[in-house]
Amino acid sequence: IHMESQFTAMYNSAYVQGINNLYEKDCGELSGWMYCVGGTFPSYGAESYTLSGGENIQWLYTCNMGADVGNTYMG
Repeated sequence: IHMESQFTAMYNSAYVQGINNLYEKDCGELSGWMYCVGGTFPSYGAESYTLSGGENIQWLYTCNMGADVGNTYMG
């Protein structure tokens, strides 16, 4: 699957811009990719998350800053 990311110095982390040719802002200004582990949306980049005990990272595309995919934290 095609994936495109860019390093972001402000967060010292890679930012996922697009997966499988679906990119941030394709669905509006508040759209883009988020990840969750076990139904939780960590507040830091996926590259910093250490998986354990059979956990999986799930990538979700949001059209509304996460509210439409179950992320209730709006920062």
